[in-house]
Amino acid sequence: MSNFDSFNDIRTWCLSLADMQASGDDWQTEVENSIVRAWDDLHNRFAFWWAIKYPPGVFLSVDDITNRTLTIATAGTSVAGTLSSSVADDLDNYKIKPSGKNWAARITAHTAGSAAITLDAAPETIAAGTACVIFQDEYQLASDLGLFVDGLWRQDGHFVELWAMERLLREYPDPPSSGDSPVAFARIDKRRIRLSSYPTSVKRYEYHYTKEEGSITAGSSTAFTVDRNFRWIIAHGALAEAYLMKSDKRAGLYEKSYERVIESAIAYHHRLMGGLGTRQGGRVVGPYA
Repeated sequence: MSNFDSFNDIRTWCLSLADMQASGDDWQTEVENSIVRAWDDLHNRFAFWWAIKYPPGVFLSVDDITNRTLTIATAGTSVAGTLSSSVADDLDNYKIKPSGKNWAARITAHTAGSAAITLDAAPETIAAGTACVIFQDEYQLASDLGLFVDGLWRQDGHFVELWAMERLLREYPDPPSSGDSPVAFARIDKRRIRLSSYPTSVKRYEYHYTKEEGSITAGSSTAFTVDRNFRWIIAHGALAEAYLMKSDKRAGLYEKSYERVIESAIAYHHRLMGGLGTRQGGRVVGPYA
């Protein structure tokens, strides 16, 4: 009996049950592609416990800059601005808000150690010596970020909820306000997030997430990250597709098995992460349940 420990194990099993040669079969490449698709489909369905990244992700918020003034000689898009003195850090994708104005612009170009900046759009000119605040309310996170387990946890235990961007912008519209304890954040894209308020000090934020699983490789003997008792999900999914390619009536049987065991794995995930205690909504199933 196969433990489905690796890609090779699943391929051998699928070829055997589909009445194909163990190696060199005309359908071998298609079977290998079916295994990859079953792997991807499984991880697209649900974020399982084996995909939770450890250690969790972490980033530092950035202190705002309030000791510079701003000059904008010409209004428009992609306009030049000048700060009263240079800034040592690279300000690309920071934002700047002139004092007394109801808008903020994104800095699209800046060389560290320079006072010259380029703004995405400025609706009006800004007189020399105008006070301003330079801040960062958007942050780029881990390259393998898949789904958040919950939200962000600040160093003092403050929890920041994950919201949809539409809700965030509706309740915290531009220009953003300062606030060292953001209420919420939203995903901008795969890796970037936006906070409901921009930080005014450097703080440590931790976030638990499931990593985006890498692709599996045909012919690999490397063990899967999937727990042993659920690796056969991939095998049944791949075999169902292999049977389908051969117009074998057994395809429907394995498709049903594949779907059923995915539901079992999701239920197991909730028991594993929440425990069996009644306070967590779980219960130990008796022998006659």
